[in-house]
Amino acid sequence: MRTMSERHLQLVMPDELSIEVLVSRLHQSMRFSESGPVTLKRTYYDSFDWRLYAHGGVLEAESGNGAIDLLWRALDSGELYNRQPVDTLPRFAWDLPCGPLRKALEPVLEMRVLLPVAWVRSTVRTLHVLNKDEKTVARVLVEENVPLAPGGMATGRHLPRVRVLPVKGYPKYLQQLRQLLESDLGLPPANEDLMLVALGALGRQPADYSSKINVPLDPAMRAHTATKTILRHLLQTLKANEAGVRADLDSECLHDFRVAVRRTRSALAQIRDVFPAEALERFRPAFAWLGDITGPTRDFDVYLLNFDQYKRSLPAAFRDHLDPLRGFLHAHQKKAHLALVAQLDSPRYREVIADWRAFLQDPADAPAGLRNAGRPALVVAGEQIWRVYGHALKQGRAIGAQTPAEALHELRKTCKKLRYLMEFFRSLYPAAEIHRLVKALKTLQDNLGEIQDLQVQMRSLRQISRQMADEVAVDTLMAMGMLVDVLATRQRRARAAFRKRFAKFAAAENRDLFKALFAQSPAQQASRS
Repeated sequence: MRTMSERHLQLVMPDELSIEVLVSRLHQSMRFSESGPVTLKRTYYDSFDWRLYAHGGVLEAESGNGAIDLLWRALDSGELYNRQPVDTLPRFAWDLPCGPLRKALEPVLEMRVLLPVAWVRSTVRTLHVLNKDEKTVARVLVEENVPLAPGGMATGRHLPRVRVLPVKGYPKYLQQLRQLLESDLGLPPANEDLMLVALGALGRQPADYSSKINVPLDPAMRAHTATKTILRHLLQTLKANEAGVRADLDSECLHDFRVAVRRTRSALAQIRDVFPAEALERFRPAFAWLGDITGPTRDFDVYLLNFDQYKRSLPAAFRDHLDPLRGFLHAHQKKAHLALVAQLDSPRYREVIADWRAFLQDPADAPAGLRNAGRPALVVAGEQIWRVYGHALKQGRAIGAQTPAEALHELRKTCKKLRYLMEFFRSLYPAAEIHRLVKALKTLQDNLGEIQDLQVQMRSLRQISRQMADEVAVDTLMAMGMLVDVLATRQRRARAAFRKRFAKFAAAENRDLFKALFAQSPAQQASRS
């Protein structure tokens, strides 16, 4: 929600023009009163996966003289959407007071913690443009900006800038200032937000992390080489999140860590006959172990993320009775996290990662006798995706109203295998077409995931109720029982929606596109490389 619309002109000071000369020229041309200079520290925030940047926004904390203002603005135009004073910097969007800024940030950040990504020290002189009635009709901010390293030391050169902030109702003064600064003094526009300049001074690029798989592959690349390329990308994702997992930074660090582990396990199982059996026997159990040790913490993370929704699903009179459950979940999440960190600190974890990295970096060709190792990646990918897709159709068509829940869970696992394969090799296929199929698959996966997740949550809540029975009031146990009933109702609705979701996924137009992309003969697929 944009509560403040403040478009302004931002210009760069040329090296040959000093700030004193600029101020002198301004005073010769227009009437001003001057305030400052003041020194501010600007800290720029984003999530670990750059959600604010991807949304086209900049969140800046401006601090000086003991006060802190949060500024939320457009990355491209610099338009200020909202400025809010705060006593302390929030870790999450929900830590902000209820209001427009929180309302704007919560849907973008969701459960991700805010992290500082760049720093600038600014010395600002403010020139208030006055009309004949001594009213301020515009403000010119002359800034000397110094990018800072994380410890506060200056890095890079000084970056003088001029910002012109208009006052509503006085457009002619903005035009006069534009003429003076751009045409007469030759100040070029600032094409990059100051945050981007500060990041560059630190040697960083925005969006330097994403959990999405984006591995450019050559269609003619041998499957052995392509698979190692994919797996190296997944290892980078895993390692990028390791520090956040250890620090319990936010729940998504562990989520992305686990997804990298699951994708790795899937690649080892689904991209067949490209690695020797000895390697598979060594690494498959290692990544299964990583999945096991990260599971308990993630389970408690999910319950805590869902807790407010749990409360809202109950009648108002029972919501507060659920609060002891939150305390239980927090305590056990902390305990599970400590156990996880102990495993990540273990020699076994270090050995797994070191051995895996060495295997992926080994330039040696695959041993002879592996059917797919030397074949084109495009051919191998197409064959396996088509095979798993056919298996998913067969499983889904066999599911009816009375089919046991285990069958839907098996279909869910097959759909995950299919999704991972399509994402691994998506660069080999037309972007619009592979996107369409992944989107159709995701719609079905969301339904299957909801059915399974609700089943797991109901089972866990019943078990937790038994553990808490001697420690909490009867009202809390009643509220937990009501919550299980609510989840059961949601699961029945999700189960009822399955047939429609599956029919849409298995529709003729999707089947035809799957066939066109993945069921070609080896010669046809190779001809596309």
